[in-house]
Amino acid sequence: MVLSLRLSPPGSPLVESRKEANAWTLAGGVYPGFEHTADHNVIRGLVASSTLSRRCRIEGHASVSGVTFDDDGDLGTPELVSVGPGCAVSFVNCVFRRGDGSVDSIVRTAAAGAGVVAAVASFVGCTFIGGGATTINNASGVAAGVQMVGCVNLTGNATLGTVTETGTVKIL
Repeated sequence: MVLSLRLSPPGSPLVESRKEANAWTLAGGVYPGFEHTADHNVIRGLVASSTLSRRCRIEGHASVSGVTFDDDGDLGTPELVSVGPGCAVSFVNCVFRRGDGSVDSIVRTAAAGAGVVAAVASFVGCTFIGGGATTINNASGVAAGVQMVGCVNLTGNATLGTVTETGTVKIL
């Protein structure tokens, strides 16, 4: 039964083995960052301690849930998560945490390029902690391209950036 869960053990890289629809279920522990280009990848944290501690780049449509992103392993990274142009990514119940010394953004979504539309992202029930002056660096500048629903803002910033926020909770 345990083998059927297909858990990725802590520390193992999230390497794409297929051209699309790769899937990972993360056990509790720390994982390295990744760069994914395949479409329709799915990353699921099985427990609250499923943590990616280095910068992650998503260059294909993806779904991420129940994962903590932090910069413990890469304090100087310009963002924890970078979403490439033409990508649609959903984040559900994720935690994004930057260290106290960080001055950079937490997530960056790419602008449109030659023949490519801007990245779009949705965040549902996510928590944002720490970070620089801009939490979400929405390079397209179009607020409708980044949707925030029922998120928690613990960044110290008045808003999460150039995004559409619905039901964001903030501790003053």
